[in-house]
Amino acid sequence: MNKTEAVRDGERWWWGPQPPGDHPPQVIDSWLVQEGRSRRPERHIQRFAATAELFVHFQDLHVVVDEVLARIPRAGRWFPRLEAYNDAVALWLRPAGDAPTEIALWVADVPDPRKWPHIKGPDLVVQGQLQGRARELGAEDALLWRVEEQLPEAMEATYSALVWWDGEAFVTRPDDDLSLPSVTIECLEISLADTPHPLRRGRVTVDALLDKPVWTVNAARGIQQVSSWVLPDGGPRHSPHGALTAGLTSLLCDALDETTGPLPEQLTT
Repeated sequence: MNKTEAVRDGERWWWGPQPPGDHPPQVIDSWLVQEGRSRRPERHIQRFAATAELFVHFQDLHVVVDEVLARIPRAGRWFPRLEAYNDAVALWLRPAGDAPTEIALWVADVPDPRKWPHIKGPDLVVQGQLQGRARELGAEDALLWRVEEQLPEAMEATYSALVWWDGEAFVTRPDDDLSLPSVTIECLEISLADTPHPLRRGRVTVDALLDKPVWTVNAARGIQQVSSWVLPDGGPRHSPHGALTAGLTSLLCDALDETTGPLPEQLTT
């Protein structure tokens, strides 16, 4: 078999000299496709390719990109996942369910334990453990934080970036090696750039964040309002910003929708 020939294995297609096997992927990326439309899928693929090159020996990723796009159905609602293994690349075609508009976050009881927070994939096991702990305490996901300048700085959720309202503007934290560069954040920055409410970059402590309107944003679920918090010891804390947050949520959702376009047939030329 040629190493760039696609092989079907259940819900996955894979390319490479060896099948992925039972090992976890080293790098992943995924995005939502609804009726053949998506939000900047080329950026997800570019992010995947840039980080996969650091971890895997598979040499023909650029060759399979267009094959990946061709195998994503244009009808229905899908959440395809690209996976990089040592000698293979795989596409996992997963049906996408409906996403709730609100979310509860648990403030993790330990600092962010990830070793590669700026890359999607190497820390999947520890991320799954954190999310599992959050669910045990009645939340859907965990808020990750690190001690910066002797204070716990809010970083992101386990699988989502954060946006908050500081009273005048939407804010998200700066890009650095301590969090994943978010394609959904890029979409919001582009769409909100020439509006009265651009998305700014800034930092916030955990305590300050709990008193602000907050949203989680990611490719799978779009915009979700943080309606309540679970403190590290399991105690509840509700968000007091219901009426204000509803209007701001609509602004964010409309801005994200503006970045949706047809899934391209190919990226290479």
